Amino acid sequence: MKGIRVSSAIRSAGNDTLKQMISTQSIERYQQEPKKIQVETVMNLLCGRNTFLLAATGFGKSRISEMYLDLLPKDQHGRILGVVVVLNPLDALGNNQVEEKMAAGFSAINLTYLNFTHEVGLNVMNGFYNFVYVSPETFLNNLTFVDIYFSNEFQTKLVLVVVDEAHMIYSWGLVEKGNDTSRPWCAIRTNHRFDLPLAASPLNC
Repeated sequence: MKGIRVSSAIRSAGNDTLKQMISTQSIERYQQEPKKIQVETVMNLLCGRNTFLLAATGFGKSRISEMYLDLLPKDQHGRILGVVVVLNPLDALGNNQVEEKMAAGFSAINLTYLNFTHEVGLNVMNGFYNFVYVSPETFLNNLTFVDIYFSNEFQTKLVLVVVDEAHMIYSWGLVEKGNDTSRPWCAIRTNHRFDLPLAASPLNC
């Protein structure tokens, strides 16, 4: 399956060169120098490494996925092609993140039971949104979303999965349905493409 991949220039760059590329792109977009850990985290993602980031509230964790996405190939008009899926257990936080992403110039949606219409599903599948926020329940158990997620159309656009509020994964696993207890981390990894980086962050991402 052919999808969006890191450019050959980034793949062949050494660590110092890659860090400089990340910093330069970040300064162009945000008009400020990125933090060292932000740069190192983006570098790890660009190298295809699964990444766990532990940082305090207000550090700027949410900017990391933006910096990563901004360095991936764009179309001939300079528009972003990739899609980042963010697992977020709290709708209120998802709504806040959507507002922040749109203010930063990205398209985003927080998928909920109320707004997950057929039209929205098609938009998600076709890559209309740069960032798609979903609850763990939707990601793991909503059959419509699962069909969209595993469709060729969506998989060719998917570039990163972020697990927000990762410290709550254990509590997700305590939710029982009949005789079955969900094992969310195992399910997240099962639903995850082996060649795609996974980022996890506790507290707000």
